[in-house]
Amino acid sequence: MSNSGVTQRPSSTISSSTPPMETPHEPKGKSKLVFPFGLPATPEAAAARIIENLSHLSLFYMLVLWVGLSISLMPERKFSLLLLMAMTIIANQYLIMVRPMSNSICENKAVDKMLVLVPMATVTIVGLILTEAAIHLFATLGIGIPVILVHAVLWKDGGFLNEEVSASTPGELAPLVDNV
Repeated sequence: MSNSGVTQRPSSTISSSTPPMETPHEPKGKSKLVFPFGLPATPEAAAARIIENLSHLSLFYMLVLWVGLSISLMPERKFSLLLLMAMTIIANQYLIMVRPMSNSICENKAVDKMLVLVPMATVTIVGLILTEAAIHLFATLGIGIPVILVHAVLWKDGGFLNEEVSASTPGELAPLVDNV
């Protein structure tokens, strides 16, 4: 009665023609995970890394500061937020118009951009101070600049820029997994 008609079969062996199942955590190819952060060896290397990262990632750093300032202005200072948005639109329109021009006033486009963008930034800062949003501006800069500097020190640029695409789109980031 204990069996109740059930018989046990001997376990069948797997033939050698079928490959064993792979475990899901084993990599299929030779891949290594690339970690984009690291401490520089010397203070000189840290200064060089800061300068290089500020030149390569300045647009992203500026965007972080802009978003932080926009978020801090949103609940209380709506007119200051409108001023910031208007100056941003004017600066973007200027940069869009300068891009296709091959012969601008100056031979160097960076100097030409700085002749307009620095006074616009000055007007924006003065406008934010006059609209009583100085505390928001200085708090955003006080929090954002140290975070950006720490990121600029720790971010290793080596191997993260895609050299194949860099001619058409400079600064294109490569994936964080290298297939070796």
